[in-house]
Amino acid sequence: MNIKKIAVIPNLVKDKDLSSTSKVVKLIESSGITAMLSDEYKDSGISAAFVPKDQLCTAQMIVVLGGDGTLLAAAREFFPYEIPILGINHGHLGFLTEIEKDEEKRLKEILLGNYSIAKHMTLSVKTGDGTIYNALNDATIHRSGVSRMLAFSVYVGDERVNSFLADGLIISTSTGSTAYSLSAGGPIVDPTLEVLIVTPICPHDLYSRSIILPAQKDIRIVVDNAQEREAMLTLDGQVGCKLRTGEDLIISGSRKIDLVRTIDSSFYRKLRKKLFEKRR
Repeated sequence: MNIKKIAVIPNLVKDKDLSSTSKVVKLIESSGITAMLSDEYKDSGISAAFVPKDQLCTAQMIVVLGGDGTLLAAAREFFPYEIPILGINHGHLGFLTEIEKDEEKRLKEILLGNYSIAKHMTLSVKTGDGTIYNALNDATIHRSGVSRMLAFSVYVGDERVNSFLADGLIISTSTGSTAYSLSAGGPIVDPTLEVLIVTPICPHDLYSRSIILPAQKDIRIVVDNAQEREAMLTLDGQVGCKLRTGEDLIISGSRKIDLVRTIDSSFYRKLRKKLFEKRR
């Protein structure tokens, strides 16, 4: 791909003085590529092309500075435009981000066109009123009020798979298997696999375990006591809505998004470095 414009998405919590953003913009511009920033940053002193936020979608690549949460928000915002996203980690773990903030050499290689694209399946979540949400990591059903358990029924098509009595339920993509699902006891899944992982949160039945289901089929989830327990649906831990008792949620695998990876990128090396070796 001949890249002429790259949109840069800062995180003011992680990069308060925009010093990292300024460095990234300079590297992009020195590579002969136009760096685009939202015009809300036009008084920052950074030399870039400032445009209205809704015009950032005209870029051929998006560079996100922050942690996985920043990348997840960008992925949902730019989901309709099919623009490859590169994450530069300024957070803690950084499973979705590809390079660390001090890895200028690796960023320069990407700007020279030496990179690969990893396609990650997203979730499509349809609520009872017909609203459709998309998520990259997971959809979580949980309580928003008093500490009482929720009752779930899970179906593949019209066939009931299982019922759960638990504090909540996580429906995760393979990409999200290393996020909230993992914390709740779910399995680690290679992100190239197109599956849905259904994991109960603190189930009443101590023998309840995650179930891995096909992403190509509609997974139907009913919360039998949603209204009474003030149940909520949350996407990627960031946005959501209230649920009604008996409301059907239809969840399936959806369109893939493109994440920019270095040529030598390895999920298993990242797994060792960020999860296993940190515990030694």
